[in-house]
Amino acid sequence: MLERCNARLLVVAILGVMAAAGVGANASPTCQGSYTAALLQPLPPHVVAGLDVSDRSPRNLDLAERFVTGLRNAGVAVGTQPNVVLRVTTSSLGQDSAQSDRGSVPDYSDFAGLHGGLQPTLPTLPSMGLTASRSPPAPPLMFVRVEATVQGATRISWVASVQCQMIGSSEADFAEELGLVIGSALGERTERRPF
Repeated sequence: MLERCNARLLVVAILGVMAAAGVGANASPTCQGSYTAALLQPLPPHVVAGLDVSDRSPRNLDLAERFVTGLRNAGVAVGTQPNVVLRVTTSSLGQDSAQSDRGSVPDYSDFAGLHGGLQPTLPTLPSMGLTASRSPPAPPLMFVRVEATVQGATRISWVASVQCQMIGSSEADFAEELGLVIGSALGERTERRPF
């Protein structure tokens, strides 16, 4: 009976350490890479964070909410009257941005006065050969920059950079994981660490 009690305490302790570290028992990573952070100016002693969302589309508001959830899970206070404002900018490389057929020619129907005579066109690409043997595109490489500015200030106080290869398919899960990582590093100088 004592062994069972010790085993239960060990499991509870491991789960507590995982929760404190921000690792869920069933969570899977969404992006594999690294991040760094630098403190440029001191942040207030008791940070209440707010997120500056410039594009207020439903999709971005949902992603912002998931990011804020990650911040809260990391122990960061988030409020409607923040003393620190966070701005997130993202870009990706290697995403399959070519959604149209590469062999198609753009339609310039707006230039009606230029119609007539020979119409120069590019040759279409063959469906076999070079394009048929391509391997599937690599997952996109994400670049994320998060800036923290003290409310009312013009200079950035803290900045973090994330570079990672997407391995998950949910951008909402990525936003929450990003919030968790950023929240755990907010206000600190962090050398390159795994994301």
